[in-house]
Amino acid sequence: MVKLIGVVILYYPDTNILFDQIHTYLPHLDKLLLYDNSETRSDELVLQIEKQYSDKLEYHFFGENGGIAKRLNLAAEYGISKGYRFLLTMDQDSAFEPGDFEQYVDKIVNNELERVAQFGVNCQPEFTPVSQVPQKVSQLITSGSVIDLQLFPQVGVFDEKLFIDFVDTEFSFRVAGKGFTNLLFSSIILKHRIGYLKMGRSFKNFKKTPRILHAPIRVYYIVRNGLYLLTHSPFVTGANKKHLLTSMKMIKNDLLYSDHLTAVYRHACMAIVDFVCNKMGKK
Repeated sequence: MVKLIGVVILYYPDTNILFDQIHTYLPHLDKLLLYDNSETRSDELVLQIEKQYSDKLEYHFFGENGGIAKRLNLAAEYGISKGYRFLLTMDQDSAFEPGDFEQYVDKIVNNELERVAQFGVNCQPEFTPVSQVPQKVSQLITSGSVIDLQLFPQVGVFDEKLFIDFVDTEFSFRVAGKGFTNLLFSSIILKHRIGYLKMGRSFKNFKKTPRILHAPIRVYYIVRNGLYLLTHSPFVTGANKKHLLTSMKMIKNDLLYSDHLTAVYRHACMAIVDFVCNKMGKK
């Protein structure tokens, strides 16, 4: 039986739904690490963890927000040291449809392609057509991905300079750039939220449509990290460069429709200044 460990990176999670999400995949893991990036400990969260009565859960509170990359590296290091083969990485607000995670594990175990460093699932079925045929892709998101820990040292660790945004993008580009494969199982659907939605009116046809928006601090990381990768990563070329630029353009909605326009523009300007000054890591 394949040894599979998981990690969920927490940041002030909603304890009312957290464990409903976790239980969509916990039964098929050997262990799940709960890495808490919240600055203050939640007694309610600790109580809820204790109520789970599961020896699979291992909770760690750090007293600071160390970002995503740092915690992913810590989980990978732990998994390798304990002899686990695969590492599942999850967001606190993500979950699988009933039965899907078991199918996902079966697909990974029975995969016949070589040098697959990272497996992923479909988080946007409205944009990514569902297919039973595995697809080689340039990028997978962190949530729902499964990393082959035997290949992880050859790919290299997650870039902690990025802190949060584009951590998965940079890693995926590096996977492919070093001759490994990102393999997408688009028939496995992940329930996952990207930003938050607000209705915005188009300046072209004046119709209102849902727009994905982000907190101002996320706009900061998207701008700064995107500029950093465009100028520093040897793997951001050709189609990868086009993909990254498209991802960066998603802040257009924030610049037009955010309820906090002053803060959004201020953070975008700070991002450019910090990029020029080579100030990376946590803002």
